[in-house]
Amino acid sequence: MNNEERYEKYIKEHCNKCKNRKTNLCNIRIFVIENTVCTKCEYYEKKKD
Repeated sequence: MNNEERYEKYIKEHCNKCKNRKTNLCNIRIFVIENTVCTKCEYYEKKKD
């Protein structure tokens, strides 16, 4: 999986559950920690259902 695919998958799976999704607080990063590729948004906060 390339970085663009990771980015799109993250948006599809996480952004609709984020309480900040209607604001401009998005900073999705792709990084490597000990040979593991991670995708994370700095401002992700799960909305309470």
